[in-house]
Amino acid sequence: MQKLKFLFLAAIIFVFCGSSSFAQQTVLPEKQALIREFMEAAGGQKSINEMVEAMIAFQEKETPKMLSLLVADDKNLTPAEKQKLQQSMDETAERVSKHYREFFTQRLNIGQMLQEVSYPIYDKNFTESELRDLITFYKTPTGQKVISIAPKMMMEAMTAFSEKFAPKLEEFVRETAEAELALLKRKLQTGGAKKPIRKS
Repeated sequence: MQKLKFLFLAAIIFVFCGSSSFAQQTVLPEKQALIREFMEAAGGQKSINEMVEAMIAFQEKETPKMLSLLVADDKNLTPAEKQKLQQSMDETAERVSKHYREFFTQRLNIGQMLQEVSYPIYDKNFTESELRDLITFYKTPTGQKVISIAPKMMMEAMTAFSEKFAPKLEEFVRETAEAELALLKRKLQTGGAKKPIRKS
């Protein structure tokens, strides 16, 4: 189940980052300036940092559970080996979380990626007049509240969705796998009963 949470998080990151083809579209400089102003009004780099921090916090919370599950499911380990690995789980989880944090804070320029993706998307979906309306909204107290609670809401949504989605997907995958396995077994039994064809 925990592995599905990571797949869900990966899907969110993929959707957020989008396709590189978006960056190849041309946006007029005047509209780029409006989009940039809107993004700054909506929190700018501060919102990006908070979003990254929310993803890292989610990862740090789920990593120990995922590692523990992987150890428990490993059929090549003896019970004694599993117990020994479980005892060092905190140290391992801390090391994984450190790598994750370094990846997001040092190896990715999420601010630049966000700009490359956002310009053509906002250009396609909003007129200049609508962008000005958005800028006005995000400068209001309500708009600022939306900015301040968005990372927390995103993390709550990820956790709640994965808790509801993961068991259903896990059950579906298990049922499908069992049905396919039964079909394969029947084919093997049928194939084994057939007599070889003799050449005349």
